[in-house]
Amino acid sequence: MSLKLSDCCFKAFYHEGKAEGSYKIIGGLDSYITGERFGNQRIIVIMTDIFGYKLNNVLLIADQLANSAKIQVVIPDILDGDWVVDKESFDRATWFRSHALEITGPRIRTYLTNLRSEKSPKDLFGIGFCFGAKFVIEHLADGGLLTAGAVAHPSLLTPEDIEKITKPILISTGDRDSSFHADLRQETLKILSEKKDLRYQFDLFQGANHGYAVRGDISIPLVKYAKEKTLVDQVYWFSQF
Repeated sequence: MSLKLSDCCFKAFYHEGKAEGSYKIIGGLDSYITGERFGNQRIIVIMTDIFGYKLNNVLLIADQLANSAKIQVVIPDILDGDWVVDKESFDRATWFRSHALEITGPRIRTYLTNLRSEKSPKDLFGIGFCFGAKFVIEHLADGGLLTAGAVAHPSLLTPEDIEKITKPILISTGDRDSSFHADLRQETLKILSEKKDLRYQFDLFQGANHGYAVRGDISIPLVKYAKEKTLVDQVYWFSQF
């Protein structure tokens, strides 16, 4: 199967607000960190889309997660400083070769390994958006470094990825998501439902397209609802584990 990012992965609406956290070197990567006052017992790691760890939208999400769940949240630079800045001049093919799964995957495994060593969390959770979702799901398989995970509008997934999941997973997506399309959603649900010992939840939001949870147009009521409800669901999801 040929994996590639869809056009919808490159579209963004920018959200306003002032981030509360700070940047530090954590696990060997520059990372945004918020909610440090809640300690190291439970940590959420956000794996970003191609817009990277300095996109204000995702910083605001991290702050909301930290304050709502009373948990430390970190966003590592999984893209090694190479995120989308100018969409018009962005060379997709070159970028994707530089961030192939076999390159980004080991970087993330090293980061999570170092993070566990540095902060010794009891529970390490992962949230993946778009490009980052693939790697969260990888670490929900046997040998993965996450306790539980949540993904929203994932990209690059295959049924084989879903087959390997053994740890709790929350999947949130929209019915207009052309990347995590209807056929793949149906196959994903079929695979998950056949895993009798797996804890899972699958949310499908009407009127939401790819990227809604991070880069959606929140002037549209259905998109705003889907974005806000996805975050609420993630907070409640991790509170169980």
